[in-house]
Amino acid sequence: MDLVKLIHDELPQIQCGRCDTPGCYQYAEQIASGVVHDRCVPGGTETLQNLNKILVKNITSVDMSYGPTIPNQVAVIDESECIGCKKCITACPVDAISGSVNLMHNIIEDLCTGCELCIEPCPVDCIDLIETDKKKSRANSQINFNTTSKLRINESKKKRMDKANKLNKDIGIVINTKLGNRNADNEKNLESLQLKILNDQLDSFHNFDENQKNNFFKNLNQKD
Repeated sequence: MDLVKLIHDELPQIQCGRCDTPGCYQYAEQIASGVVHDRCVPGGTETLQNLNKILVKNITSVDMSYGPTIPNQVAVIDESECIGCKKCITACPVDAISGSVNLMHNIIEDLCTGCELCIEPCPVDCIDLIETDKKKSRANSQINFNTTSKLRINESKKKRMDKANKLNKDIGIVINTKLGNRNADNEKNLESLQLKILNDQLDSFHNFDENQKNNFFKNLNQKD
């Protein structure tokens, strides 16, 4: 069986990120590549010993600097205090919180792993943790983690595309305005607008500073 999968199966599937990786599968990949396997405080001694067997190593104790531990628990939102800021939704690694901006949020208990990542971002301290004997959410958490990550990447791409579309629309308005002027030198305007487009692209998508932009345009003129 694949080493990463063997390691991953022994991790507690909380997706808490306390091991300095985004989730359990990513930590399994890191361990398989040689990173020390004593960082999973929620998994505790049992997880450490199981990983020792798989890796044929003998680390005797969990590194508690990656703690504290996380018991079987779920988050609960005090609906009377929730202001609908959406910060907890953004922080949740498994998309276990429903709601929208300025609307009340709710925890989906069947998805919540009790990772505690929603606690700190809440500006009104309206999230509590309660112990539970349910473990199904953790058993399925990697699927939910992967799905959530993919959705957020797509959301980020959409925001960049919307930004690019707005930029192109604004440039199009300028082009149409200038070309609509019959007395204008259209060829000169087009050249100027092409340079403006390049300049805006360097600002928006490449984060060039002024020196980098000057060097870029200098090299461009030399090629001409």
